Amino acid sequence: MVQIAYAPPEDREEIAQFMCAAFPKAKWDIDGWRRLLDGRWGGDAPYAVAARDAGVLVGVLGLVSAVRMTDAGPRRTMNMTSWYVLKSHRGMGLGDQMLSLITADPSVTVTNYSSAKGAVPVVERAGLKPLDTHRHIWRARDIAGGLSVIDDPLAQDAEISIKDRQILTDHAGLNLHPRFVQTPDGPCLILLMIKQKHDAYVTHETMYLSDPKTFARHARAIADSILPRETAVLAVDSRFVANEVTADAIEPFAVPRFYSKGAMAPVDVDHLYSEIVLLDMKMY
Repeated sequence: MVQIAYAPPEDREEIAQFMCAAFPKAKWDIDGWRRLLDGRWGGDAPYAVAARDAGVLVGVLGLVSAVRMTDAGPRRTMNMTSWYVLKSHRGMGLGDQMLSLITADPSVTVTNYSSAKGAVPVVERAGLKPLDTHRHIWRARDIAGGLSVIDDPLAQDAEISIKDRQILTDHAGLNLHPRFVQTPDGPCLILLMIKQKHDAYVTHETMYLSDPKTFARHARAIADSILPRETAVLAVDSRFVANEVTADAIEPFAVPRFYSKGAMAPVDVDHLYSEIVLLDMKMY
């Protein structure tokens, strides 16, 4: 009989090796798998679900757990990462059971930002709902935005909130680019991931916005102030911006972002504390 449970801390290396073997085309090596599972933000919180048949590992669902600060107080999150069941054990409902386990606690927000199309029915059966289906795009222009921008708010001692200071500290050393923008209505901290996703332009993907309402009021000026005067775009998931904001384009996702609400509103569910930033992945 297959047993499904959260993996204990002493199994981290075995699970990292299992994942490394299961995903030979991954763009990271065993050290990347170890980094994914090391509990950087979660401590003793779950880092994986393991399926074992007579003690032998036959399936794994990786998790990036975190307790993070929000404007409403601390919130628990679990970001789903690499998920694999041996071919010999597929068709037994193990995937459904794994997801049932991680979605059982209504206080935990579970996120899935990079689901394969084939996994969507399983994710939906587990009760995860679309978090977002499209992004807003602003293109670079040869126009200065006129807003003051600080690129390293911690080093330059910018007046940022306790929450934002913790977020920046938690993500130190990762490939994120902060922009602390002063608008006429106050500051807005933006964390960007900058990637060449398309030959025609470089995408400045918004991973976090400290003040979506302020951003929405000044989106065009912010884009003109933070984008380089070259072929680039600022991309912001639709849940972060007000309905009345005007963007240059709206781009649908091939697969929605999914989540179980837990104790967080959609606008608070950004892309931080996730596999995306730990592994420096492109957001599609």
